[in-house]
Amino acid sequence: MTAARPGAPAGSRLPAPVQGALIAYAQVLFVDHPGVGAALLGATLLAPRVGLPGLAAVLLAQALVRVLHLSEAAAARGRYGTNPLLVGLAIGAWFEPGIGAAALLALAVVAAVLLEAALESSLGAVLNLPVFSVPFVLVAWLAIAAAPLVGVLGRSPPEGWQAGPPWLPALAVRLLRSLGAVFFAPGVAAGAVVLAALLWRSRIATLLALGGFAVAALLSRHVFAFASDTSLLVLDANAMLAAVALGGVWFVPQRAAFAFAGVAALLTSLLTAGALALLRPVGLPVLFLPFNATILVALQAMRQRVRDGAPKAVDFAAGTPEANLAFYRTRQARFGPGPAIRFAPPFAGRWVVTQGVDGPHTHRGPWRHALDFEVADPSGATFGGAGRELRDHHAYRLPVLAAAEGTVVKVVGEVPDNPVGARNVREPYGNLVLLQHGPGLLSLVAHLSPGSIEVREGQLVREGARLGLCGNSGRSFVPHLHFQLQATARIGAPTLALALAEVVTGEEVAPRLHRWLVPSEGEGVRGLARRDELAAPFAFPIGQTLLFEVRGRSGRVHREAIVSRIGLLGELFLESPALGAILWFENQGRQFVVYDVAGRRESVLHLLADAAPRVPYDLPPGLRWDDVLPRRRFRRAWTRWPIDLVEPFLPESGLALDLEGRRAGAGVEVLGAGRTRAGPVETRALFGGGGPLELSVRMGRQRRSARLLEEGRDG
Repeated sequence: MTAARPGAPAGSRLPAPVQGALIAYAQVLFVDHPGVGAALLGATLLAPRVGLPGLAAVLLAQALVRVLHLSEAAAARGRYGTNPLLVGLAIGAWFEPGIGAAALLALAVVAAVLLEAALESSLGAVLNLPVFSVPFVLVAWLAIAAAPLVGVLGRSPPEGWQAGPPWLPALAVRLLRSLGAVFFAPGVAAGAVVLAALLWRSRIATLLALGGFAVAALLSRHVFAFASDTSLLVLDANAMLAAVALGGVWFVPQRAAFAFAGVAALLTSLLTAGALALLRPVGLPVLFLPFNATILVALQAMRQRVRDGAPKAVDFAAGTPEANLAFYRTRQARFGPGPAIRFAPPFAGRWVVTQGVDGPHTHRGPWRHALDFEVADPSGATFGGAGRELRDHHAYRLPVLAAAEGTVVKVVGEVPDNPVGARNVREPYGNLVLLQHGPGLLSLVAHLSPGSIEVREGQLVREGARLGLCGNSGRSFVPHLHFQLQATARIGAPTLALALAEVVTGEEVAPRLHRWLVPSEGEGVRGLARRDELAAPFAFPIGQTLLFEVRGRSGRVHREAIVSRIGLLGELFLESPALGAILWFENQGRQFVVYDVAGRRESVLHLLADAAPRVPYDLPPGLRWDDVLPRRRFRRAWTRWPIDLVEPFLPESGLALDLEGRRAGAGVEVLGAGRTRAGPVETRALFGGGGPLELSVRMGRQRRSARLLEEGRDG
């Protein structure tokens, strides 16, 4: 099981061309919110000579997408619009209006759309790198070179843009003008709107932008000696964009990412200074060349790391920096810090650990991370009768299973079983199967019975596939199963740290489901089973529609329909078209898991994510389990902004939710309990028939709830 958040288009009540045009503005700041785009459009229109050509360019690009039969879904998410927008803003800022300028604008927009599509299929498809504003830079240079040939006249900067209120410090005026300069409107008012829009959508991005500006300001004061005011604005704009991109969009915004963003701002500033010196003699502006060069080189260089550590790359569908941080931390808490591949117990039913990690016999030193298993009866005995014969031992010749999907790289199958009490020290692992699950990640099952192995080298096996039967071969004096992870295919290689995923313990007294566990010696564990009757309410067949009556915190009631969908990459999600909310989930063989939810908080999908983040299809009486939800979902609205500013520097935390599941007639009821500073959190989810029947979340005195009204199919 992976813990990725797949991408899927968010719903919107705006027409697709309007949404695409607004998001094109927002994506200049790495945002995909049409409301932010509307604010930024307003900022550019404070300078109509700049804003109107920009608006014309982005609308022309939307029409061109349809004429050329490019992806309209991609255009609705802002693609093919941002680069033409920047081209239009630049032409409006540089050239006097007229027939020649209009023709130049139209041709430049066509070139920007085609160049972006070409780079998407080369830079994007081959190197998996974002295009950013590379098409804009190249097309803008061509427009400058072509302008004299079509009789387009240059225009001088407008008067008074550099002036700010007398009470505003000079550094603040420079900051606002630099933010406005990102949209070729370097005025204090336009910059204030840009700052407000950025702050509204992301406090972390705002903090990163201020950090990038601080780096540029320090360098311009103590290192560089720029002759023009325009050069300072170019320096600041590139440094701020680089800091936001690397510190919060492409890397998870934690301390290391903030440091990396500072380095990126420094490098971008140095590139800006060099580019100014190189391009000035040929009459070309620097534009966003330093930002693009720094980010593309940094992203490609960071792929050479042997470990994706600090700063941690965003390896899921990126959102706001706040969403990236919350999702990553919750993923770590929910699915563990280890590899994405999760290992089930390599057997069926309940087995007992007879030697654990750092065990006293053979699990020592480089081979400390290993587990030995046997089968015990209700009295705790691992054998019947006198225990002198192999067949007396309960584990003998029981099936051994693949703990995860992998390729068989080594098989040993003809080592004889030892008599009880004897050992084969020359072939310590005896009969074995070694599976490769990924680069530097293999699993080994050993001491199998001779002649029982059912797989061959080179064969791909699924999780749960039979590999062989438990035996007593090798350095084994009683029948048992040895399991370990290792980094190489060498038999006898050092072991890797391991944990078993989704295992049940304590079934005799207080059964508990663990998301991952390193079982201790003497502890009995079993993997999750699947009960088809419990899995039925979580099937969510594609096209299924569910209509709910939803009651919000304020008591206001609305009706909301959700639809089950599947994405291009096979990802499953529930969508609320009316509220633009999406819930990504996985209907695994043995449990239902919610990965993430996005969109308006009043949607029933947020209730489902909070009340049933994980539901096993195996509910022995009294089964309990825990999960972790993003704490930000449960914060009061007025506390979110201040906490966002310091969240990257705080210890990782989430809302721990203790859950209990039980059968409720033909359905499933899940009850949860947790606690925030605002008070206790109580959740309830009732499933039956075709999905969730009732959902409720109570935090303190506030309660949200929903009930199913009807089920149908998407027409």
